[in-house]
Amino acid sequence: MKFGIDIGHNCPPHDTGATGIKQEDVLTKAVGTRLIQKLKAAGHTVIDCTPTSASNINDSLRQRVNKANVNNVNVFVSIHFNKFNTKVNGTEIFAISNTSKGIAQSVLKEILKLGFNDRKVKNSGFFVLKNTQMPAILIECCFCDSTDDMNRFDAEKMAEAIKDGLIGESDDDAPKSDKDYILEITTQTVLKPSTEQASELPKDSLIDIEPGSYPILDVRFEENHYWVKWPDKSKGNRDEHFVFAGYSKVKEKD
Repeated sequence: MKFGIDIGHNCPPHDTGATGIKQEDVLTKAVGTRLIQKLKAAGHTVIDCTPTSASNINDSLRQRVNKANVNNVNVFVSIHFNKFNTKVNGTEIFAISNTSKGIAQSVLKEILKLGFNDRKVKNSGFFVLKNTQMPAILIECCFCDSTDDMNRFDAEKMAEAIKDGLIGESDDDAPKSDKDYILEITTQTVLKPSTEQASELPKDSLIDIEPGSYPILDVRFEENHYWVKWPDKSKGNRDEHFVFAGYSKVKEKD
C-alpha cells in the first residue's frame, strides 16, 4: 500500500498554521512524522507530500497534490488542527467520495477512542481533496486553541490511532455507494474471496485479473485491500471480491 502523507502547513513563510495554545505547524509535524514512521514500520510505502518551500499558499497546496498524483499513491492523508473560539473542541475529518468517506470513518473511529468529541465525517471542497486522483481525507485532529483538546492530545497516540484507522478494517457503518465506480488494476493480480466465503469455496477460488478498467457497484477499504461489489457473478460465481490495493486504484465513474 502506498500512502501520501501531507503534514499540514509547515511551509514558511507563506503557509504556516493556526496559532492557539500550541502552534498548528508544530502539532501537525509531530503527528505526521510519527505517522510516516508507523506506516513504514508496518511495511507500507509512504510519500511525504509536504513541500519545503513555496511562492504562496496556492503553490504550497498545488505541490502537495502534484506529489501525490505523480507518485500514484493509493490514499492521500492531510494532517491538520482546527482553531475557532477556544470553546469548540473535537475531531472532524473531511472527504468527498464515498470511498474516501469510508476511510475517514475508519480513522475517526480510532481517534474517538482517545476521548475526543465526535464532530463527524464531513464533505468539503478543500483543494487537496478536489485535486488528488485517489481517495483523500483531511483530518482536523482536534482544536489547537481548546484547553480540553490540548490537555488530551498526545502526538504518539494520535499518530497510532490514524495508523490503525488507515490499515485496519473500515467501519461497518461507513457510507454505502450511491454511484458507480471504476476499479483500475495496475498490475496483474487476483480477486480474492472473503474469509467467510473462502471456507465454503474450492481452493481455486482466486481469480486472475489482468490490468485494465472494470466497472464496480460499490467499494470500501479494508486492511490493505479494496472490497468491491461486482456487477454480476461472472468472476468465480460470486459478486464480492477483495483485491490488493497496492495493485489497484478506485475512482468514481464519470
